[in-house]
Amino acid sequence: MFKHGKTGYTYYSVREKINYYTDIIKGKRAADDTLKAKAIKRLPELQRLDKQSYSEPKVIVTDDKKFGNGISKPRLCIAVKEDNKKRVLVAPIMKVTSNYVILDNNIDRQISKTADGRNKWLDRNDIYEDKYFSPPLVLTERDKAKIKRLYSDKK
Repeated sequence: MFKHGKTGYTYYSVREKINYYTDIIKGKRAADDTLKAKAIKRLPELQRLDKQSYSEPKVIVTDDKKFGNGISKPRLCIAVKEDNKKRVLVAPIMKVTSNYVILDNNIDRQISKTADGRNKWLDRNDIYEDKYFSPPLVLTERDKAKIKRLYSDKK
């Protein structure tokens, strides 16, 4: 649980919500019929979220203070993987501060916008075949979309 540093809104974790709704269903907390019906409906969904595997990347939300921010607020992250102790490695999603695109099929390579001064205009007679490089680099549709967005004139 954490309180938003500016709004004061309280955010509860999935496990805290499971405990709360379980107490309502078991009668340990006073609740009206509407809240009991909501608890019965929400509990399986929350339990599914609690038990999900993080062997594949998933989008999650956590407290931004965990990443060194001065105030608590919700932070969108990617759960990358899980270790044998059931801890989850998360990578925070941040606004792009650079003009680089990491390519989907070759994450060791990136392209940049002209901010580095490395991009050049070439004549067509300076273009060669790409057969000299192995393995061949294939741009995905997402790569193409990112590159178009990076080089678009509209900001």
